[in-house]
Amino acid sequence: MSSHDYNRYRVDVPGGQLSVGVWEPVASGPGRVPTVCVIHGITSNHLFFAGLVSALPGVRIIGPDLRGRADSRTLPGPFGMAAHAEDVTAVLDAFAPEGPVTLVGHSMGGFVAMTLAAMSAEQNGDTGAEAARRFRGPVLIDGGLPLPVGQPHGDGPVDDLNDEDLDTDDLIAAVLGPAAERLSMTFGSVEEYLAFFAAHPAFVDGLDTVATESFVYDLAAKDDHSFQPSTSVEAMQADSADMYTGSAYRDALETIMGSDDSQSDVVFLFAERDLVAAEPGLYPPETTNDFARQWPQMDIVDVQGTNHYDILLTETGIDACAAAVTSRIGAETDGAVE
Repeated sequence: MSSHDYNRYRVDVPGGQLSVGVWEPVASGPGRVPTVCVIHGITSNHLFFAGLVSALPGVRIIGPDLRGRADSRTLPGPFGMAAHAEDVTAVLDAFAPEGPVTLVGHSMGGFVAMTLAAMSAEQNGDTGAEAARRFRGPVLIDGGLPLPVGQPHGDGPVDDLNDEDLDTDDLIAAVLGPAAERLSMTFGSVEEYLAFFAAHPAFVDGLDTVATESFVYDLAAKDDHSFQPSTSVEAMQADSADMYTGSAYRDALETIMGSDDSQSDVVFLFAERDLVAAEPGLYPPETTNDFARQWPQMDIVDVQGTNHYDILLTETGIDACAAAVTSRIGAETDGAVE
């Protein structure tokens, strides 16, 4: 028996409607049902979290497709962390207006989650503690903190890890690599698209049901009956630039990490390997050590044996992520969270 019932909805946002998946728990304990909002990565969609959903019985999970992706692919810009955070706010106003909601972000979704949490704090005129009344976390899964792109590793402060002078194309190539190249490719069939991922070094152990369903959902049919990944190149380029050089995320980082209360609510999980299963991961040990020194109240979890993708697919990764989420929404009792 499934732990959740799943349905998809649409929510009005500027420029059209955002697609949202909602997993309602089949069974839950007495009282309020905990709510989690999962925010996906730059070329992904909400179904990539389905494995984590199964590990959170008794929890309501809300997962939007960010604008420019999957079933929200026709939504126009502007893109960027603030725009996505405003879209997610509209989703949560519709499905969880009273809160609290635990924010969970994978990859770029972590940057969106941080921006959203800080926007809530600023709207309430507080330094971060007020945001906790509506939002918990964020739980950041291999994302959401500054990446050491184009910078030498060493003892330099974390604030210098983002470089406003870096070219957007260089940022995309350095961090996304083949993930960005895939967006301009055309595939003759769904099977051909899945074969592309099956040959990807990050999926050498094969594609499980969660990955397969997420990748199939990602495809958009073209007029000539071929298929193309749904993420728009425009969205990917705009979000890459904003994620690393935009002011909204930088301000959010300062807001959340500037308060011991809000900093202590953040959990950061990082994978051992990167997007092509190479070591080190997106966040090398020297970078995470910098994080620990600068933000000592934040929980940091090293998820060994995982890469940027399968941290949400393997038993090891899912267990670590579920434990982090559970730590922010309540104690686990008899297979459910209360």
